[in-house]
Amino acid sequence: MDTNHVLLIIYWIGFGIVHSVLAANIVKQPILRSMKNYAKFYRLMYAVIAFVSLVFIVWFQLSIRSTLLFSQLWLRLLIGLPLSIAGAIIMIDCAKKYFLHLTGLDVFVKQEPVNVLQTTGLHKYTRHPLYLGTFMFIFGLFFCFPYTSNLIAVVIIVVYTIIGAWFEEKKLAKEFGEEYINYQQKVPMIIKLW
Repeated sequence: MDTNHVLLIIYWIGFGIVHSVLAANIVKQPILRSMKNYAKFYRLMYAVIAFVSLVFIVWFQLSIRSTLLFSQLWLRLLIGLPLSIAGAIIMIDCAKKYFLHLTGLDVFVKQEPVNVLQTTGLHKYTRHPLYLGTFMFIFGLFFCFPYTSNLIAVVIIVVYTIIGAWFEEKKLAKEFGEEYINYQQKVPMIIKLW
């Protein structure tokens, strides 16, 4: 593994750490208190930092030379294209529902956030449709472009997301109580494995 691939690993892991640290209440609460009247812009600031660092990492990943792991173009497109398109559709659907909140732009909209457990639509089949869509999208892209650099990204994103989902599950169980625990028993976290 060359230096650029090691850097890519460091960048992706660093992205995950910064993303998690800035979202952790132990870090977020003191920052919110110090921001005083501007605390409502924390999520927007968080989203901008995440977006800019993601753009940098993807740019770096695309700019480095990497080994093609397999070359059967027909197989790559047969698997990768439908998977990445379906994943992108799911991600776009989720983004439309959560965009204002996820980006922090909801501070500019004068409506109270509704804290209701989502169990309809895609949530009937997976507790985390955005994660499912992300996995489908990145696995599809990997099959279309099976380079070492893309495999590194897929592995780190999947591991990070599963760990994050595990922590999110604990938070949701605390927030929604028995309702969420019942939901967990009926609907898989990402996909149902037989």
